[in-house]
Amino acid sequence: MLKKVNSYLKSNYNSIIIFIAILFIIAPVILSKNLSNLDEIWNYNFSRNIANGLIPYKDFNIITTPLLPIIGGVILKLFSNELIIMRFLSILLNSCIFFMVYKILKKLKVNNFYCLFFSFLLFFILKDYICFDYNFAILFLLLILIYLELNNYDINSNKNYLYYFFIGLICGSCILLKQSTGIIIAVASIFYPILFIKNKNDLKIYLKFTAIKTIGILLPIILLFIYLIINNAFYDFIDYTILGMKTFNNYISYSSLLNSDNLIIKMLSIFMPVFILISGFYILIKKERFLYSFFFYSLASLIVIYPISDKIHFLIGIFPFIILFGYLLFKIIKFMAKKLNNKIKYFLYEFIKCMLILLSIIYLIFSCILIKNYLNNPEKNHNINNYKNIPISNNLINKINTIDNYILSQNNGVYILDAEAAIYMIPINKYNKDFDMFNKGNFGSKGEIGQIEKINNLKNGDKILIKNNKYSLNWQTPLEVINYIKNNLNKIGEISIFDIYEI
Repeated sequence: MLKKVNSYLKSNYNSIIIFIAILFIIAPVILSKNLSNLDEIWNYNFSRNIANGLIPYKDFNIITTPLLPIIGGVILKLFSNELIIMRFLSILLNSCIFFMVYKILKKLKVNNFYCLFFSFLLFFILKDYICFDYNFAILFLLLILIYLELNNYDINSNKNYLYYFFIGLICGSCILLKQSTGIIIAVASIFYPILFIKNKNDLKIYLKFTAIKTIGILLPIILLFIYLIINNAFYDFIDYTILGMKTFNNYISYSSLLNSDNLIIKMLSIFMPVFILISGFYILIKKERFLYSFFFYSLASLIVIYPISDKIHFLIGIFPFIILFGYLLFKIIKFMAKKLNNKIKYFLYEFIKCMLILLSIIYLIFSCILIKNYLNNPEKNHNINNYKNIPISNNLINKINTIDNYILSQNNGVYILDAEAAIYMIPINKYNKDFDMFNKGNFGSKGEIGQIEKINNLKNGDKILIKNNKYSLNWQTPLEVINYIKNNLNKIGEISIFDIYEI
């Protein structure tokens, strides 16, 4: 056994070193972030609820399939129910994503220095947005699918049943992370090999392996249904993930990317549609069949951009196509290099090598500075529960303490109807279904009317906190509910950034 382990370590020495380097680069970026990302808070709250024994849909509102919260909840239960644990998971997940970029390019026989440089470039573009999120988890699984299927471009390729079952299992896991994106990925996985069918024998092989792949896809879904039925949460699942979608009208148009103040985002939003068309024609004309799966999985990834075309969804959605662009760019560079004499080629190779080493040294220094700043940052030395070792601004610490002390001092229930509610409820270990994830489209089939009914059923003396007019509301805030409170309940005071209304 030890011999096998030693043999594996020796044969994969470079990959292990590169993964550790990626881990070291990503860790300080994630650890040093201040508490401000609502997506991070919401995803942590989902996992925290699982760790506390709550059932998704039945006990807390979530509109995506629950695999990531379940994984996060199990980890929190095993270690500690702290946000810092989720950040460690984020470091691991995102390190795996950028490592897969390197592995995919290596599999395509791209120069090692170019692989590292391009992986670093992608990290630089995405570093401000990375967190532990279902979209990033799907991206990781999608990159694994691309990596596995790069060699499987022939309908008669010598792959065993277990291979196709495993491909299906990954697609099924994508569905359990986010149903909309996962279904599109599964459809792409099943149907793209049709392009390779030339005769009856090919059709027979396709149907046989598709059946095995389909079993792999269905297995996680069946396990999810069993879990929901056992916990009496199946109807709630249907209500939040399917029926509730008719109330989900959150929308950011693609044009917002074209008008972005971020130059990289603006350039990519213009360039990517053009590149997608060109790369599609190139693959068909050149008949580079090993890229078919790459292209169709990349197309499936674009579903992430709809209906919310903000920066983070856009970058995640186009991520596989950026890798494909990196590969095709390498081919162009390689073709042009053939026309250069050996001295110039040697100079360019050494120049790129030196640039990569220089960038690595610069970023290594930058990472060390970030780690040092994080360790010495006084903003992480607070005593707020569940946020230990997370940098929090003094202003937010004061708000959390003020609001939480008020909630704990009341004999009646206090509910915060705001997108930021979870920030204040987590430290006092409270959870109020729907109110703590107070976003349009997250309330099931009854939508905002259901929330108004819920408010009307609260006890006399209960308090509701809504954000004061001096402060801007989250763009997903259900204004119908907010206006109902303002028009029908009595305002009795203010606390920090919130107005207090009493039932």
